[in-house]
Amino acid sequence: MSTSTRARTQLSRARRPERVAGPLLVVAGVAFFAGGAIHPGDSGEGSKVSQLHDMMVDSMWYPSHALLLTAMACFAAAILAFRRRGGRVSGMATVTGIVSVIAVVATIGMTLHLFAALGADGIAGGEKTFVYHVQTWNETIVDSLWGLGIAVLAVAGGRTRTLGNPVTLALGLVGGLAFALASATIAFTDRFDALFPLASLIGIWAVVVGLMMSPRQARSGGTVSAPDGGLR
Repeated sequence: MSTSTRARTQLSRARRPERVAGPLLVVAGVAFFAGGAIHPGDSGEGSKVSQLHDMMVDSMWYPSHALLLTAMACFAAAILAFRRRGGRVSGMATVTGIVSVIAVVATIGMTLHLFAALGADGIAGGEKTFVYHVQTWNETIVDSLWGLGIAVLAVAGGRTRTLGNPVTLALGLVGGLAFALASATIAFTDRFDALFPLASLIGIWAVVVGLMMSPRQARSGGTVSAPDGGLR
């Protein structure tokens, strides 16, 4: 095998993770939007334990959280794939490194979230069981960190134009902050529950940015370094 052939092969292998990041973001965005849209609600009455029980026994619990788990997994995979090229841009290496870890942890957290409904009987009487406490900390810490991570990624990616642009930046920022605040407080108050629909902007951000990435990669055949060290 000639040197030029080996170089082309190595370059092709290096570009593969970048090429899947766009489609993965699109799938993640659609799944996140759909999962949020069919997420079961509660009666708004009684304690937070009884409200959680209402949602857990709803027939839409599993379909909704299966979609959200798909979204979390695709987000994590997309960020990990994008990280391969994010290291070439000042500041993005740190951002993608931190957010990728949060995304992987959030995927594990959503898996626990999905199967938390198996413990619905235990909280039927309003008791705060181990499952309830795991669910509470999962939402207030892991989910809120994930929302903040998406917001930071959207801002950094939009400013450097490596993930979207200044317009898409606003979608990810608002959606991420809304999801973070609503998740951090849901176990304690209903005051910010209305922010969850606004969090669907995360899904729109992911779809738009994912679609923007694919044509750019197709035209350039991969990643192209800009004169200022950024990526176009």
